[in-house]
Order: sequence, then C-alpha cells, then structure tokens
Amino acid sequence: MSGKKRIIKASVLSCIIFVILISGCTILNPEIENTPVATPTLAAETTGIATQSTQSENAEPVFSWSDIYPDYDEQTKSRLIEEAKDEIVRIYPDVDRSTLDGFWMDHDPAEYGPPRIIFDNVDDTSEKYMELQKLRSRGIEANIRHNIVRIKVDPESGNIVRYGSRGHSGPSDEEERIVSFGECEDKCLEFVRKVKGDDFVDKMENNYSTYKVNFDKNLKNGLVLVVPCNTYEEVRYLNDKIDMEYDLVLDRVVRYWDNLKDPELMAELTTLSSVPTISERKAKRILEEKLNETYPDEDLQIHYHNVDFEKGVLWYDDEDLVYSRQPEPIRLTWQLIFNDKEMRKIDSQYISEAFIDAHTGEIISLGFRDFRIPRGEKVNPTNFFANSEEMYE
Repeated sequence: MSGKKRIIKASVLSCIIFVILISGCTILNPEIENTPVATPTLAAETTGIATQSTQSENAEPVFSWSDIYPDYDEQTKSRLIEEAKDEIVRIYPDVDRSTLDGFWMDHDPAEYGPPRIIFDNVDDTSEKYMELQKLRSRGIEANIRHNIVRIKVDPESGNIVRYGSRGHSGPSDEEERIVSFGECEDKCLEFVRKVKGDDFVDKMENNYSTYKVNFDKNLKNGLVLVVPCNTYEEVRYLNDKIDMEYDLVLDRVVRYWDNLKDPELMAELTTLSSVPTISERKAKRILEEKLNETYPDEDLQIHYHNVDFEKGVLWYDDEDLVYSRQPEPIRLTWQLIFNDKEMRKIDSQYISEAFIDAHTGEIISLGFRDFRIPRGEKVNPTNFFANSEEMYE
C-alpha cells in the first residue's frame, strides 16, 4: 500500500485543501463548520447485499472492482466519449466544445482501478471570468489567461469525477461576493444534484456529513470548500468523499473531486466489525510506546489535534486497497494527528499522522520524522502550508 504524499510549503489555501484531502474529513481549523446529517443508510441496504451483521467477522473479500466494470469495445468507447462531451457541456455550459478532445484511459490510476475518459486543455472561459482576469492582471497583458481545465468522466455512470485547473486564483478584497458563505452549501449540493441526479442526492441526504471551510473568513480569497463524506454504520470512510471549491465571486464550483467508490464494492469490502475493540486512548498509548521505543533518548512531549471521529474511521490507503486485484477487508482505525515539541518549535501547524487498527492495535500507517510505517522511506512532517497542486490532477 502506498503512503500519504507529504509535501512542504505553499499557500494557506493549499494547506487546508491538502490536509482535508489526505485526512478524509479531518478538520483541524477552528473556523471550519461541521454539519453532521441524520443517521446514515447502510451502503448494503441500497445494493441488496447482506449487511455487516451477517458477514463473517474476518472474512476475506472475494469481490473486486473488476467484477463491476465491464470490458469496452472500441465502438462503445467512441460512443461514450461523445456522450461525455454532451455531459460536460450540460454541467459547464461555457466550455468550448471544440476543445473537448477526449481520450480513453483503461485504468485510473495507471495500473489498476476503473476506466476514465480524460479531457485535457479544455477551455471553460466565461465572460465573467475574463472580466475578473483583466481586473486581477493589473494591466499586465501576459497575466490575462483563459480558464484551461482538466476533466475526467466515469464512463460507467457518465458522471464528471474531476474538474479543475491549477491556474485558478481567488479574488481580492475589493471584488464583490455574489454568494454568501451561508448560501454556499446549498449551492454545492445543488451542483451535486445536477451532476449525479436527484436519486443520488435524495439517498445521500441521510448518509453524509458536510464540512465547509470559509476561506473568505480565514484567508480573504473568496473560496469555500465543501466536503460530503460517505459513511457505513455511522462510521466514515476516510477517503470516500466528494470535495468542491466554490468561488463566491464567480458563483460557481471551480474545482470538483468525486472520490466516491461504488457502494456495492465498498459493502463487499467492509466485512469487519464497525465497533472498536480498543479505545482511542489505548491507541494513543500504543503510538507513544512505538515513538518512545524508536527515539529512546528524547522527551517527545506528544500533543494531539482533536478529530471528531468518535467511532474511528474506515481506512484504506489511497486507492491501493479498494482497487487491488486481491482486496483486503477495509479496517476500522483510530486516526491520530499529532506533533512533538521539536515540530512545535518550527511551527505549531506541523503535524504527523498515524492510523491504529481499532481491533488489533496494529500501527498500519505512521509518518514521523524519518520513521515510516508501513515502508521505511524517509518522510518529512506535513505542514498545513502544503502544495496541493497535484490534487487538481
């Protein structure tokens, strides 16, 4: 399994996005609103698959993503690419259709996972966008650029699963916010409704939590990030979520990541108990024993950031586990976000992260200084000020 990518430096905007993306729905900023929604509907109930209570306690999954996605012939691929163009223009009507030169990727990521239709260098430039570009360019012609984006479409559902550009910048203080922060969540959910349909949103209303990051309040750049997260038996899948950035000046979603997995697949992989065997307190003790064993001559003085996962999180490392040829059960874990006194001397925002199996106590992921589990490569602590450009891929 691959570990989390850790990158140092960049902007405060990038930092918040990065921490949210690598930590699922973990929010470490006191200005962020958390709006939990009512008791979730089990993924298994929506798919007709046996619920967790009838599954073997430690049963190895016999189901994989390759059971869900069909093989596509070339004629079907061509048809789906054309249908994807129609869908993109429906969702983003300012897109110049002549720039939609899509190509088929059999697996995304490259070695495994579901197929994707990729559109690079798409021109999605509205008149409003160009007006703002001229304003922000401060008279420098070279700074006036079109809105060139990358879009990915899932051929099975026909849904857009990625949209965004590296070049989008937030507005200045002088620019008028057309949308208030309070209106943003409803607008984002309406966007999801437009992309994924009424049935999806109606089911999702009882099966997600939303996080709103008011970047305007924190960083004065007019962007808001909304993160709906899927759950199973009231426990959240760490990476199974939708992320959006909403520009309060442009009044539109400017970046969109749909990381939701097929509910049938997730139900088949979630075979272990959703009730922790060990407490979060014990998980912290396990972590500290490992750190003290690794650095025996230091007084580390570990401090923890609060996270709101009272029942732990259902953990899988990036896409490797879900899209494995031989998948393992998704494990219930305690997510521990922490730093030591040396990290706090550099910057109180420096953090490390560990995941402790909530049934066995095994440390299944840990990055601290030059020590790493499961692999031994050297890593640096994550700073909130992180470059998240790769997240727009």
